[in-house]
Amino acid sequence: MDDVVIVGGGIIGAATAYFLSKEGRKVKVIERDPTYKKASFPLSLGGFRRQFFQKENILLGKFAREFLNQIPELLKTEKNPKPTASMVPNGYLLMFGPEHAEEQYKALENHKACEAGTKNIKGSELKKVFPYINPEGIETATYTDNRTEGWIDPFMFHGALKGKAMELGAEFIKGEIKNLGELNAKTIISAAGCWTKELLDDIPVVPQKHTVFRVKCPKHIPEMPLTGDLTTGVYWRPEGKEYLAGSPISTFDSKDLEPAWNDFEELVWPALAKRVPIFEELKLTGGWAGFYDCNKLDNNAVVGKHPKYDNVYMASGFTGRGLMQAPGIGRALTELITTGSYQTIDISVFGVERIFNENARPEPYVL
Repeated sequence: MDDVVIVGGGIIGAATAYFLSKEGRKVKVIERDPTYKKASFPLSLGGFRRQFFQKENILLGKFAREFLNQIPELLKTEKNPKPTASMVPNGYLLMFGPEHAEEQYKALENHKACEAGTKNIKGSELKKVFPYINPEGIETATYTDNRTEGWIDPFMFHGALKGKAMELGAEFIKGEIKNLGELNAKTIISAAGCWTKELLDDIPVVPQKHTVFRVKCPKHIPEMPLTGDLTTGVYWRPEGKEYLAGSPISTFDSKDLEPAWNDFEELVWPALAKRVPIFEELKLTGGWAGFYDCNKLDNNAVVGKHPKYDNVYMASGFTGRGLMQAPGIGRALTELITTGSYQTIDISVFGVERIFNENARPEPYVL
């Protein structure tokens, strides 16, 4: 009998394998596609933030930054003595119209309670801090400028976690599990992401396709933060000498990852040009699509012991936040499995039971 088997070797599986291996558990990770071509984490914008509505998401974001800062020490191995995730700590800027302002003021109370370090300004003050922004229609905005938010290279982060987990004894193997009943282990963890329902059909986590466009602009602002305009849902950030911009339109039941190219002309470019006038001269240079492992109940993670099984735990439904929450989730699951309860960040509100009780706890700030 195996000690711990993790189904899914993406960013959540790798992080959990690392933390469990650190505690001396013998971990086997089974991944059906070790190239991770369709995995969620490498097709994301790589963002990490603490600007959320719910305290648990804020705290998970804070821990992510702490962990990322310690990568050179925590994840160094004989094969990779100088690990990095190529962090760009440009911060986040989130802008809200009148319809979302009241909700955001409530969120700021949680930010303050969690010591998130978020700054808040009125829309009319935006140009003082971000002179390239057109504040029309913006009631309030929040941002960080203390290097606590930004983005990383997803592949490098995953590789560093996986490499350290392997040095600590974890085994990563290629294989496809059709049914958890195939496994003989003391502890089974489902970290199957978008494909969770193939293993646990009572969990409403499904693939949600999002498109990201690569664009070029004659004027480049490398210090620009990862910016989300909640009046349109469009978000963007610098990438090299270009920019990446995400469409707010998502689709379920997509059979492929072909980008929704029409979104660019119809929605994304007009929204970008309105909010940042220099973007009127954009040129589309490429794009891709990726899946979010979307929890259709409330856009929040589903983490913890599955009440219908004696030895099954799960971590899924991150709805675009898997990369930034992986360190906190890996640590939390390890605490739950090894001690019976959460020791650092109490994420019991994300428990599986709420799914069956339909006790939704929506996280509104999904980019």
